[in-house]
Amino acid sequence: MRRSVVIAITLLATAAIIVGCGGGGDESSDGVVNVQFWHAMGGPLGDALDELVAEFNDTHPGIDIESVSMGRYQALSQKIMAAVAAGQPPVLAQAYEAWTGELIENGSAEPLNSYIDGRNGLTPEDLADFVPGMLENNTWNGTIYSFPFNKSVRAIYWNRDLFATENLDRAPTSWSEYEEFAQRLTKDTSGDGEIDQWGTAGQISAWMFENLLLQNGGQILTDDGSAAAFNSPEGVEALEFMVRLLTRWGKVTSGYEYQNDFQAGKVAMIEGSTVSLSFMEGKYTFDMAVAPLPEEKGKGCYVAGTNVVVFSEATQAQKEAAWEFIKWFTSTETTARWAARTGYAPVRMSAMESEAMVARFAEIEGLDGVLRQLEFASYEPRSAAWYAGRKHLEEVGVESALRERMTSPEALAEAERLVNIELEGR
Repeated sequence: MRRSVVIAITLLATAAIIVGCGGGGDESSDGVVNVQFWHAMGGPLGDALDELVAEFNDTHPGIDIESVSMGRYQALSQKIMAAVAAGQPPVLAQAYEAWTGELIENGSAEPLNSYIDGRNGLTPEDLADFVPGMLENNTWNGTIYSFPFNKSVRAIYWNRDLFATENLDRAPTSWSEYEEFAQRLTKDTSGDGEIDQWGTAGQISAWMFENLLLQNGGQILTDDGSAAAFNSPEGVEALEFMVRLLTRWGKVTSGYEYQNDFQAGKVAMIEGSTVSLSFMEGKYTFDMAVAPLPEEKGKGCYVAGTNVVVFSEATQAQKEAAWEFIKWFTSTETTARWAARTGYAPVRMSAMESEAMVARFAEIEGLDGVLRQLEFASYEPRSAAWYAGRKHLEEVGVESALRERMTSPEALAEAERLVNIELEGR
């Protein structure tokens, strides 16, 4: 109850700011349909999005997509919910699955099936072309309420020059190789008794643990989603491996220090999102390549990122214009150019063979294999309770073990307790 009261007060306070800044009028004086699109893209990602939005507007003279960045996902979430409470949401917005679930419950998410099946819709061949699982992940009780927008997978980034010093010419493909390579590449190159080259480095990341858990045959929640399932033998093994990797043969850093150290040649390999390409490109001078995640009992890869939703409060003309933008943005050509420019994954398999992606694969060695992880990818639980509980897994489960405040079994047990409180309270 306390949590609900705090959220309600926050939404009411923010609503006063949002009123008048929502979807706006249906049409301008010249008959153009206005569609306000709220998102959290910034930096090179925001630049790429704005360029594509400008291109869409130029080629669709009857529609004006207004790109509005909220800077951060937390701010975007708060402003969406406040705008909905005030009855003034935008027409279109980025949204995580948990947000979409709440919007469906309060009637603010527009069902998209009629647009998909309509005269300006998608063919069965189009739908079959989407990355396996992506449309299902946007479907609730048989109805599609959102569409994939900015999706990414994790990759190994490795310094070919440093690897060559150990006669290594490829990235690790198994957990044992991952640890072996990291150990061999951790060195005191100056001879002063201090390590100055690390095999690997990373930040506190639930996403990294989740992938290890999946590769080891574990799961995040029980099949019915009612309780945490990561505190298992598979989960303990995954976390203990992560701890060994990042504390013996690597280092745990704050923020993006690990990425900066990699760019500076101080770290031989790192694990990160494919989107890191956008922020690292042009900042390293060595021969770099990327590779899929190493495997253990099997392949395992969780997709991260958001989708886009259309709000039911918009006018019919705005909804149809928003759908036109979604259809264009997720077309083979556009999703390929978005992926090549940003590092996000294309949402259609046919994009892998597009001119833009083939050119990008030629520039970044191994990227094709990294994105092929989409063929067997999994998706995190979609409930609002898990969205809140995930923070406990990261800050209590993963961080406590990496900082050696608790053993891996102790850290996962405490994270399990906190996650189950979230699940039981919703």
